Amino acid sequence: MNKITPIILSGGIGARLWPLSTKNLPKQFLKLPFDSRNNLFEQTILGLKKSTIFNDPLIVCSEKHKFLVLDSLSRIKSEYSNIIVEKLSKNTAPSVLIGSLFSMNFLKSKFSLILPSDHFVKQRNYTKLIPRNINEIKNHIIYGIKPHFPSEDYGYIQISGKLKKLNDILSFHEKPNKKKAKQFLKNNYFWNSGIFLLNNKKLVSDFEKYQPKILEISIEIIKKLKKDLQFLDTNQNLMKKLPEISFDNAILEKNNNIKMMKFAQNWTDLGSWNSLMDLCNNNIKLENDTKIYNNSKNSTVVSDRKNTILNDVDDIFVISKKESLYISSKEKVNGIKEILKDKKFKSISDYQNIFFKPWGHYEIFINSPNYLVKKLTIKPKQRLSLQYHNFRTEHWVIVEGIAKITKGNSKKILKKNESTFIPLGVEHCIENIGKVNLEIIEVQMGKILKESDIIRLDDPYKR
Repeated sequence: MNKITPIILSGGIGARLWPLSTKNLPKQFLKLPFDSRNNLFEQTILGLKKSTIFNDPLIVCSEKHKFLVLDSLSRIKSEYSNIIVEKLSKNTAPSVLIGSLFSMNFLKSKFSLILPSDHFVKQRNYTKLIPRNINEIKNHIIYGIKPHFPSEDYGYIQISGKLKKLNDILSFHEKPNKKKAKQFLKNNYFWNSGIFLLNNKKLVSDFEKYQPKILEISIEIIKKLKKDLQFLDTNQNLMKKLPEISFDNAILEKNNNIKMMKFAQNWTDLGSWNSLMDLCNNNIKLENDTKIYNNSKNSTVVSDRKNTILNDVDDIFVISKKESLYISSKEKVNGIKEILKDKKFKSISDYQNIFFKPWGHYEIFINSPNYLVKKLTIKPKQRLSLQYHNFRTEHWVIVEGIAKITKGNSKKILKKNESTFIPLGVEHCIENIGKVNLEIIEVQMGKILKESDIIRLDDPYKR
């Protein structure tokens, strides 16, 4: 049998779970507070590993998340050469088409299985999703979830007649209000899981019919994919020309030949605080767990602060993470996504204090006008570029691991509790020569404390 290519979509930002999930560290890459050793992205990959009917997955991710993808793959000891990096986010329609074109043209797959990377599935077995007569299937299959409560957070699929293996679809419905959701619960309606089995040739003809512009540009994007490190980069200028539209709106709702198959596994898209609370049995624990409820009813605290007190307030959500705090009534807690869309809150939405690099990541603790304190985490056998600065000095303190330090013409080994000073204009480099992550506290001092004040002389990542 011609193998199916799983396409992992990993560009979402999980805005409804802010501030736990952010633009630069979205929910699929978080160690979420329920019992699992792996993040959601890793779980998605692991759910495909032992099957003989799938090719290695094709991953479609954003520029911002590409090193998170590599980190996750390394943790589960997976190496894949097909990671397409979208230079700009244009919603799911372009992502699905670009992935499917690659699947068809380069991997010679007749079918692609579209899998979001930010959904929770209790026992992932994607082999069960594939019909035995797959080679006879001419159209696409969408997987529906039988609703067990009237959700306003999901799109709905209406099928005709009694449920069977493959079902005709009567209509698609956007996220309904509570009244409609209750009506849907009583009839032949299913939640739209966002998981699809696509016939690649049929998909191309669908785009040719309904979205010819997206097809034309996407074909050019595939032709001009550029290899960069472990990634296949899309052309930014071509990405700019793509319309921003979801796959549902672009294709599914216009196509009357799509079938629905029931997704029988325990599933949630973790698209809201309420869904996360349900999964965690109303007990979400972050770094600290000292919380005091003083005469407060039906309220929830999710906090990384050591001490959090609630006093005489009912029916509220309090969510504290790093430098962000969100307080809402329980009824309106899922409205955070719409709030962050408002231009007034752009600086909050875009705020980040952790930055991912090919060598690891760094986290900013203090950012003042004349000094900056951050922690560098450098992976084993990785190093920073050989560089110097015109406007800042740096103090390094090793807190974990073993570092090889280049400073001017000298080289030395530094271990835990040892430190060094990098004067203005001196060439320097840090290399992790140990077997565990190297952690360094860095204090920068100077007039300009920005990444622009990095003059690279030798860079293993060719930046």
